[in-house]
Amino acid sequence: MTYTEEKEREHRFALALRMGLPIFFLSSVTLSALFTRSYTTFSSLIILSISLLAIMVYFIFYLIYQSTQENITDTTTHTFTPEYFFRLCKKALSKKTQTLVLISVENLWSINERYGVKNGDNALQSTVILLDSFFRDKKIEKLPVSRYKGGDFLLFLPGEKEQYQSLIELFLSKYQNYVNNEMEIRLEAVMLDSRLSDDMDLLVSRLYEFHHDRISSEKEDFYTINELEKEILEALEKGNFSIGFWPVCCDEYPVYDTTVKLIDSEGRFIHQSRYIPVLNRLNKMRILESDVLEKIGALCDERDRKFVVTISSVTLRNPHFFEHALTLFERYPLARYKIILMFEEKEYCHQLERFAHQIAHYRKAGYKIALDRLGGYHTTLLYLKEIEVDLVRFDSLYTRHIKERGYQNIVQGLNLSAHLCGAKTWLTMIEDEYTDNLAQSLKINYRQGNYLGKILTIEQL
Repeated sequence: MTYTEEKEREHRFALALRMGLPIFFLSSVTLSALFTRSYTTFSSLIILSISLLAIMVYFIFYLIYQSTQENITDTTTHTFTPEYFFRLCKKALSKKTQTLVLISVENLWSINERYGVKNGDNALQSTVILLDSFFRDKKIEKLPVSRYKGGDFLLFLPGEKEQYQSLIELFLSKYQNYVNNEMEIRLEAVMLDSRLSDDMDLLVSRLYEFHHDRISSEKEDFYTINELEKEILEALEKGNFSIGFWPVCCDEYPVYDTTVKLIDSEGRFIHQSRYIPVLNRLNKMRILESDVLEKIGALCDERDRKFVVTISSVTLRNPHFFEHALTLFERYPLARYKIILMFEEKEYCHQLERFAHQIAHYRKAGYKIALDRLGGYHTTLLYLKEIEVDLVRFDSLYTRHIKERGYQNIVQGLNLSAHLCGAKTWLTMIEDEYTDNLAQSLKINYRQGNYLGKILTIEQL
């Protein structure tokens, strides 16, 4: 029996006492009053007994209804509900630092799709049993676990995260890919501790930022979550950001890929992995991307050089950004045809016809359009055949393995497909002469990497 099931049994026992004891005492007092009074009659006994029975029935039904509001465990996995788990965690946080861990069944969707929802529930239950067993073996008897949503489980442990780093790594090394009832179950885990914040909602949000962006939670921040958010918003409000320009080699004209970092109040850089999740959560990403586009537009001059600006697909579809982008060339006429808007998207846009129409307007106004992560996201390949684009950039996975014959064959096929669709191709992370020559032999149009040029500041540009 897991710790959460033990707590559930204790809770139900306490609930039964709460239901039974008041009725017992009420019955005892009433009967005592009836049989110890000299004026008690048979008719009064019947009336009081019926009244007592009615009160008891009402009280029982009322408590049964109330008990449905007091469930502390999930019916499928018998782990704590998020509400109860958060109450426990907040109580523990008031006493000492706690480490919060997110363990996720990454392939739950495919298990449900392939084997059915019932087998998906079995996979979740086996994961909970495995978690409880693993930590019991490590002398952690009372492990609070909650099924937060889907295949995501939260648990907290007393102390700072450094105490549990090796433990979580050992857990993943043993069970990251395990088989239960002939089903492969894939687990991932990220962790942080309450030194960043004592707000549970912020801690959970930060865990998901680590999880979805694959950020290493070992990398320390200069500030807590609250301070980080404050620094990001202050930098956004004051326009404190730095743009780096990475030369891209091509046969036509100078092209520069851009990278943006915010600058905090101490003059330190805030990396994209830190500010992007925060701005997305606060719905302010469009403001930064509009400011960056404005800055790039001001840089364009009579020289024939072009700049690649990465814009999120959500921002591209935003009507306010759309209006801002289309009026940019009124303020900076020399920027026309010199800005390449690059985007990536994991999920296929459900209003593709409308999106394609917007992209056509961007191109007509004077922008070039680029797609990122070709070969990495299937969406990029789908968009390539549906939307008219000028440039596609290969996923960096292919550059890391470009010396392998199999990857070369795939790059060659994707490269030909992109050219037939009217788009030029771009390969990044070129670090040596061999890779550069290989890219040229594969007829890649744009090449980028430390071998071909380092990132420049705006002054060096």
